[in-house]
Amino acid sequence: METRAPGGSIGYADRHRFGRVMRIPTPTPFPVGDINSYLIEDPTRRGELTLIDTGVKSPASFDALRKGFKEYGHALEQVRRILVTHAHMDHYGQAKRLREISGATVYAYELEAERMKTYWSPSAQRDERILAAFARWGVPPEIVRSDGGMSDLSKQLQDPMDVDVVLGEGDRVEIGDWTLEVLETPGHCEGHVVFYECDTHTLFSGDHLLTDISPVPLLSFPKREGEPRPKSLARFMESLRKVEALECEITFPSHGDVILEHRKLIAGYRLHHERRALQLARMLSGGPRTAFDLATKMFPRHYAAQLFLVLSEVIGHLDILVDQGSVTLEEKAGIEYARLVRPCG
Repeated sequence: METRAPGGSIGYADRHRFGRVMRIPTPTPFPVGDINSYLIEDPTRRGELTLIDTGVKSPASFDALRKGFKEYGHALEQVRRILVTHAHMDHYGQAKRLREISGATVYAYELEAERMKTYWSPSAQRDERILAAFARWGVPPEIVRSDGGMSDLSKQLQDPMDVDVVLGEGDRVEIGDWTLEVLETPGHCEGHVVFYECDTHTLFSGDHLLTDISPVPLLSFPKREGEPRPKSLARFMESLRKVEALECEITFPSHGDVILEHRKLIAGYRLHHERRALQLARMLSGGPRTAFDLATKMFPRHYAAQLFLVLSEVIGHLDILVDQGSVTLEEKAGIEYARLVRPCG
């Protein structure tokens, strides 16, 4: 299909098409910017399409998605499957509306499917167990209950829904002569999955691998009283090793440009996290500190507006340092302090 713009410049579809895969960026209100949705053609069933992730529920996002379809010569009504990498609002926010338009079947991992039934958002979680954890980490009482407006955004930018097909590790989704395998990659969130096409070495990485930023492994909390808190950063690093073992000719991330050397990117992630751990250790060399105190020092411009994100970063690295034996945690008057016991590295 010829899509050259006037004057010979490269048109939208030329810049965003990769064989049968079509990338459609749509806007979000978040600092990460646009999210990429991916449209996959089925050559054996002309006109049938699979969509991976949808963007947020907003007029601007819907219009951008519909325009992207049109640029490729397609319509929203042609979507037969919607695959969701995880239950964050920028990944499934308008899935319900798209299903109503097209009759598409919606697929998601079991844990994420449960969350998609509600207005759940990781940054908006504030039940009593989470409030208690924030207080223990030294978050002042006056800000411990604030979610930075995420509860309101959750209700604006996503429609709760029941999925049609619940996915698990190793499940396969057939798209003509392509077979997308479901791989669990917990870390960024507990139920994150990626989709891998073995024959063409094609990976749809969601938020597990991103071009220009290192994904934040977000805080997770136990489902029942007395269970240990999942260590998100440690799980993310394990998931990196799993994906690193794949042969990938091209990786399609949810944000940013395509990835051609995923192992090089993963090596960069490891270096980033090693440096972050060293930074925390240097901060602790002056004496014990709370997680909140470390967050304010590490992210002085962002901690107030993005408390959940910065605490996720700090707690994740403290978990690693504790596991390495470099840091110990001590509780005084209900507040937890991290203390450096030996150099890390």
